[in-house]
This record gives sequence, C-alpha cells and structure tokens, in this order.
Amino acid sequence: MTELLPAKATFAPGESIVVEARGVDGAVRLVHLDRVVAEASPDGGVVSFAPQPEGGYGIDADGASTAVDVLADPLTRPRYGFVSHYEAGRATDGVAENVRRFHLNAVQFYDWMYRHAKLMPPTEEFDDALGQRVSLATVRRLVAAVSEAGSLPMAYAAVYAVGKEAWPEWKADGLFRRDGSPWMLGDFLWNVDPTSERWLAHFTADLRSTLEVGFAGFHLDQYGSPKWAQRADGTLVDLVEAFPALIDRVAADVPESRNIFNNVNDFPTFATARANQALTYIEVWTPHTRLTHLADLVTKARLLAPDRAVVLAAYFSAYRGDEAAALQAEKLQLATVFSHGGTVLLHGEEAAVLTEAYYVTHKEIAATTQDAARRYFDLAVRYGDLVFASVDVTRTHLGGDNEEVRIEASVPVATDAGPGTLWGRVMRVPDGLLISLIDLSGQTDDIWDAPKIPSTPLDGVRLSLLRRGETAPRFAIASPDAPQLAALEPERSERYDIVSLPAFDTWALVLIRDGAA
Repeated sequence: MTELLPAKATFAPGESIVVEARGVDGAVRLVHLDRVVAEASPDGGVVSFAPQPEGGYGIDADGASTAVDVLADPLTRPRYGFVSHYEAGRATDGVAENVRRFHLNAVQFYDWMYRHAKLMPPTEEFDDALGQRVSLATVRRLVAAVSEAGSLPMAYAAVYAVGKEAWPEWKADGLFRRDGSPWMLGDFLWNVDPTSERWLAHFTADLRSTLEVGFAGFHLDQYGSPKWAQRADGTLVDLVEAFPALIDRVAADVPESRNIFNNVNDFPTFATARANQALTYIEVWTPHTRLTHLADLVTKARLLAPDRAVVLAAYFSAYRGDEAAALQAEKLQLATVFSHGGTVLLHGEEAAVLTEAYYVTHKEIAATTQDAARRYFDLAVRYGDLVFASVDVTRTHLGGDNEEVRIEASVPVATDAGPGTLWGRVMRVPDGLLISLIDLSGQTDDIWDAPKIPSTPLDGVRLSLLRRGETAPRFAIASPDAPQLAALEPERSERYDIVSLPAFDTWALVLIRDGAA
C-alpha cells in the first residue's frame, strides 16, 4: 500500500514541507490549485520541499495523494481532533499518525484532569471524576507527541463546574433555580456563578497551573443550561453577559494561551463571537437536525466574526450502527460544512469518531472508513484558499430567475439541501467562481445524523456559465476521490460556455476562472 503522510498537521511559513512517502518510488509533486510548484523524489522514504507561501497545497504521486497547508496561525483553518484515554504506558505513535493523516492542527485533551475545580492532580496516577484511570505522565507524553506532529494540544476545562467534594466550598457562589434547587449536570457536577470574582480568580489560577504540562491553550466548556439563573441571595445571573466576560478574563489572566469556548447548541454565539478567543466553536444539538442547519450555523458564525474560523462539534450517533451508512452521512456532513467554510470536530484518538458528548465512549472505525473520510479532509486542506475565502452568491446566480449559472442533471437540481436532489451552490472566490455540488439524489432524508444510503457516482451533469467576454473561462473539477483539478473543455452556445462533468461521488468542486466573477 502506498501512502503520503505529512510530517505535521500544519507547517509554518519558512518551514520545509516534509512528507513520509510510504511505498512511493517515483516523483512526488507539490501542487497549488492546478500548478505544480515543486517536484522531488523520496530519499530514505521521506520527501522534502522548500518552504512555501501561506496557503493550501496538494501532494501527489502515482497511486497516492495528500494535502498540507502553510499557516502562520493554524487556527485560521482549524481541524480539531480529540484524545480521551491516558492509561499508564499508553503508546503515542498512533495518535500522532492520526493527527498527521487528518491534518488535525488542534487536539482537545478531554477529561485529562483530576477534578473540575482542581485540574492538576495530587499524584501522578489518579481516577478522574467519573472513575477513569489517568496517568499524568501519559498526558505529558501525548501533549509532546501532538505538539511534535504540528498540532496544538488544548486542555479541557469546564468554566463553572465543581464536583461533590468541592460543592461545600463553592455553594455560596452557586447557581440556583427559582425553587432553590441547584443547577447541575447530571448528578455529579454543580454549577457555579461564572461572574463571581472569587470563582474567576480561582479558575484562571487553576488554568495557569496546568501550563507546565505543555498545553497550548484551553477548551472552555459549558453545558447549555442554564441560560439564566439565580444566586442564593436571589441575584439574577444572565449567562449571555457572563460568558463573554469570562472568556475575556481568561485571555487577560492567562495571555499565553489560545482559547476555544463551547457555544452549546449555538448559545450564546451572538454574544461570544467577538470575545477574545481563537475561533468560533459550536456544539450541535437538536433542533439543529438537518444539513441546512449545519450550513446556517457556519454561515451565521462567519458573519458574526468574519475574521475567525468556525468549528462545529456534530457527533455521529449513526456510527453506533451500520458503518457504511454512517460513513455516507459523514461524507454529506463534511461536504456541507467544508463547502460553507467551516470545519468539524469528529475524528481523533488513533482511528476513532465521536458518537456522543462523552468522548471516552468514542467509536473505533475501520481503516477503509477512515481513509474515505480522510479524503474529504484532504480536499478541504488542498483547496482551503478557495473554501475559506468564499462568498456565497447562489441566490443571485443560480436557480429561479437567475441566468448566470445553470446546472442540468438527470436528477432534480436545488439551491437548498433536500433529499432526492443535487444541491448546487455558487461562490465568489479570488479570481473566479467556485461551484459546490453535493449529491443527495439517492437519499430519502436530509437529517445529518441519520444513516444514509451509500451513494453511486452521479453522471451526466452539465454546467453552463453565461458568457461575459470573448475568451472562454477555464473550468476545472476536483472531488475527494479525484483531488487534482482536472481541466474541462467548454462548448460554446450562443450565450453560454458549457461543460459536461465527469461522474463524481457525493461532492465535487468546479473552479471557474478568467472573467467568471
């Protein structure tokens, strides 16, 4: 088996691009869009390219391909992963390889800590709040391995939770319902007022105490409820106001850390999007059930904070069942989120996906499933210069009374996600237009976390562009299974330049340049 495996999840400007070439003997090409910028042969199973400008690149050889990006700040194009097991003596190589394979340039260290109100443990080995055995030495080794793989290790920390052992100390600062009962998560965590100065001083000092482990920053978690609550004296606490202030306080008190705050089910993204944090992160729950809801979450978050990337945590319970049906659902999820300029937290550990919010109970997936999903991440990295710089112009260019772009197919074409259709979108990108085509024609629903019918390649799609000048624009197509941009030869009618697309499975991108914008 041949494989190209980047040495790092993301490379820095001025850094040589190094790639393992497993089973590859011939030339390896470094490609930006459709231009080969460098070519080299493996030396000792490794290929090295000179430093490149910031952007996304493909790496191709006969029988293998991958992608890399060069970023001064990895979190401008984040791919977020996870780890959640820290038993003594655990090997780290598999986690590091998965980080490199999926280009996971940030990794959440879920439930690594001793207690929610005391992160660092009193001993090197301990049981966490739910009885999972943890070795701090293993945490340190995983942090080092993730960092060496070019990724940012992020320490999980809940912003307002204390366990049974700490509740007596913090009860005076607790959050309560109107009937006087405390707000809790399950039966083991109590919520503390995140506006309390006593709590904020403790919390930020607790965060700072963990930096010696090697963490690059913190994943700041909340639980979605309450949205408002009372202190014991009846004072009302509005979490819409409390959370942005807490985020800013952490940034001020621990300025060397990069922070990610969890907007549970999009609450309160409208208030936190401009707070001092690295990106906009949304954990998705009902009623955000459809593919179009994922698209809308990304679009809205990008509008709220245009200079920040968007990550959705959208866990796949479908993976508890038929893996082929779950993989097809994941392909549609990834195509939707990536094409809207967002990314997804889903993959992690050595070969796992998340099926629920308790990351310890993740699902291991087959190598073939992992490889199929990895190709979607490859495409998003390779063409990051397009998808992360796009502006949606679908409703002014395609469908209805619009005549600028036309799509013909053997199945219904729609400008919204819907079962039984080919979902087409038009985006302005630097120097042209980008058409995203997501094939839902074989599906009976558009619920993102429902098993899907494995797709077959869709053939016979034709795309027409209203002519703007005498010279025909250049058309090229790429897909996860055929990631290299392939030129398409246009036909000319009286008013349009027209291309027939090769068959593609689930998702394709068509790039149109030279006068197309």
